Amino acid sequence: MTEPRSYVDFKPRAEWFKGKESNTLMVDVTGFRKEDLKVVINTGGNLKVTGERPIEGEHWSRFALSFNIPRESNPRGIQAKYDGDEGLLYVILPNFTPPAATPVQAQDTTSTPKPHEMMIGEEERGRTAGERRGFVAYPALNKRKLLLLCVIIVSVMLSLGLAVYLSYRLRGL
Repeated sequence: MTEPRSYVDFKPRAEWFKGKESNTLMVDVTGFRKEDLKVVINTGGNLKVTGERPIEGEHWSRFALSFNIPRESNPRGIQAKYDGDEGLLYVILPNFTPPAATPVQAQDTTSTPKPHEMMIGEEERGRTAGERRGFVAYPALNKRKLLLLCVIIVSVMLSLGLAVYLSYRLRGL
């Protein structure tokens, strides 16, 4: 009959390197093989690096590290590279790349209007589609301001309801 495993937990040295194109996590995993390591990103944006290896007999060495991935990192492009000679694991998270700016050509104002421009009245030219439909673009409210606004509206509605109820009840006296 085999004995149950006995684990020795430790915390390996880990260091983040931030770059323009990517963020890299370097973990010192000396003594571990590539097969002993696991790198996982969950849906909450947490990066988990774990390792487990036998020491002798039923004694095992293990570790578990957990990190929040940087906001600018793209978790879909994650890469893990193991350097067995140095005993280092590199977890590379590329940064999101902003959409490439498309060059805009200057328009000749003396040219004849295009057919789709002729359908729009003179006062409508130069406006966005939303402005033509009567929509106004407002900056997005952040969650805190939206919550505060909801609390204020509910408070006003409750106060108004209480005032109407009290005036109705007191009128009967």
